[in-house]
Amino acid sequence: MAGKRSKKSKNVFVGFMFLGLGFGWLTGHLVAGLFIGMGLGFIVQGFLEEKETRGRGEPGETEEPGPPAPEAAAEAPGGPSHASGEPAAADARVPDVETVWARIVAHQGEPFRQLKGQTFTYRVEGNAVVPSTVNVKIQKSQFAKALPHVPFQRVADVPKDVFGPSYVYAILMDERIRDGDW
Repeated sequence: MAGKRSKKSKNVFVGFMFLGLGFGWLTGHLVAGLFIGMGLGFIVQGFLEEKETRGRGEPGETEEPGPPAPEAAAEAPGGPSHASGEPAAADARVPDVETVWARIVAHQGEPFRQLKGQTFTYRVEGNAVVPSTVNVKIQKSQFAKALPHVPFQRVADVPKDVFGPSYVYAILMDERIRDGDW
C-alpha cells in the first residue's frame, strides 16, 4: 500500500504540472503556467506525503507505510488465541507492562522474526521501539494495549487499534519476551 500512496502523491504532482501547462497555454504564458503548476504540485505532494507518514496513533508516533497485509494463520506456541478480542484477564500469569517492557529493553539489538519470516532487530528510544526494517516508532502504550490479549496465534489476533501489529506480535510472542509467562 505504501507504493500506492507514493504513486498517488506523484500523480498529484504531474496533474498540477499539466493543469499549470494548460492554464499557461490558455493565457499565452506557457512557461509561467508550467512553473506555477509544478510549484503547486510540489507543495500538495509534500502535504500528502507528510499526512501519509503521520496517520493513526498517538502524538509523536509515526505510522507504518499502510496497513499490514493479513498474515497467514500459523500456530504459535503458547496456547489458544484470543481472537474474539476479549482480554486474557483470567490468565494471571501475564505480567504487567513494566515487567514486559524491561524484557523488551534487555533484548534490543537482538534478531527477532516476524510471522512471515522477515528478520529484524530494534532499538529502544525512550518509550518507543524502533524496528530496523521500517522508519516507525512503536510506543510502549501499544504493547500495553496488546498485552492483555496474549498469547496470539496469528498477527490478526492482535487488537485492531494496536499500531505495528506484525512487530508487536513478533516481539510479544518471542520466547525471550514471554519468558514462560504466556
